[in-house]
Amino acid sequence: MFTRPRSLRNCVSFLCQRPEFVVIRPIKLPIRTMSAQRTGHLERTAQEPRDESLLDVRLSRIDQVNERIRLFRLQLESGPVKFSAGQWLDTYVPNNPKPGGFTITSSPKAAMKPDSPYFELAVQESPGNPPAAWLWQPPSEILGSRLQVRVGGSFVFPPAEVAVEEIRRVMFIAGGVGINPFASMMGCIAEEGYKLDVRVLYSSKVPAQGLTGVLFLERIKTWFEENKISGDLEVFETSEHGKNEDESRFNVSKRRFTVQDVKEAIAGQEKESVVYVCGPAGMTDEIVDGLTRDGGIDKKRVMLEKWW
Repeated sequence: MFTRPRSLRNCVSFLCQRPEFVVIRPIKLPIRTMSAQRTGHLERTAQEPRDESLLDVRLSRIDQVNERIRLFRLQLESGPVKFSAGQWLDTYVPNNPKPGGFTITSSPKAAMKPDSPYFELAVQESPGNPPAAWLWQPPSEILGSRLQVRVGGSFVFPPAEVAVEEIRRVMFIAGGVGINPFASMMGCIAEEGYKLDVRVLYSSKVPAQGLTGVLFLERIKTWFEENKISGDLEVFETSEHGKNEDESRFNVSKRRFTVQDVKEAIAGQEKESVVYVCGPAGMTDEIVDGLTRDGGIDKKRVMLEKWW
């Protein structure tokens, strides 16, 4: 079983949809840019906590979310497993000795079911990434395949350095597929019954089928509508051309969110909030700097993960 992740203070991860990432700490140090010679997922995450053992899983289901993203269900062949919401999997696909790194998007309870426990992954099409390319083969060619995975990562909820009893508000700030770890975290909040005020700011391009094709948007909306999560959901549509559709079910702004949007969402609760930020480097850097500089939010209450 996986042990509780180490300290999250000022921990930063770089990731590419999750397949590839680098860990840099602390936030206050200059951010190192990606070099022309990219290292592999294992090298980039060498300092991250991870389980010692590999788990056998079977690819039991594939769902097409939109033209660029698929959901995968990995049935645990070895029985229930514990993990922390927000963690990822070292994912070994057939005929490739190097794993990809993909965020677990299902809740921890899904992996603890006594009957048919599973992990869920959301993977964006990426022909240049061998594990992702394997998963994007025709479903009929890969369904039923056996894979091996290992749990790892420290970008988790509940946070390591702030007791849940000291938290009243949780902010999830997501850009694009940066929503992936938050799907698991919100699933955890919904299923465990945490009495928290949850604020979600989600920036995304809108696919051809409209808002219903935005990754995890319908799932998150349902949690709020069924009062499994209390708080507010706001979507920031960054597409130049979106479909005209009913947007009354949640707040939709046709622009990118700003630091000011985040500050307004957290106003008055700075000392009783935690903020999770995940998305492209430019967005995450701007948000974290704006929240923590000049005596802003305590850095131990801001968790950051970035992708490129």
